[in-house]
Amino acid sequence: MTMFNIGSQNAGSIQNVAGDMVVKGGIHGSAYVHVLELRGLLAQLNDEIDQLALAPDSHAVASAALADAEAEPAAPTPRANRIADGLQRITETLNDAGALASAALGVGRTLASAISLASLLI
Repeated sequence: MTMFNIGSQNAGSIQNVAGDMVVKGGIHGSAYVHVLELRGLLAQLNDEIDQLALAPDSHAVASAALADAEAEPAAPTPRANRIADGLQRITETLNDAGALASAALGVGRTLASAISLASLLI
């Protein structure tokens, strides 16, 4: 009998078996949890940006950057750097407009969460 001591696991497919296990052809798995959660955060960010009192030009820049960021999670292979670029442009636009300081925690938290999730899509 062989004993394995498995600590924490981080994988697309985890197989826990009591007894014997024979694998032919490999175990394959994929997860889209981060992509789905990111899509939800970007939609929430869109709603929150629409509620901010922004000058029309700042709103247009933030909306265009958000549209760029939202397009990537819908792609077959999302590119984290494109999402991050869009989120960075949103951050800079809102910061320049003074909206991040006055928007309380909502937009800032949503933006930070989206940036964190985008970094996991590498």
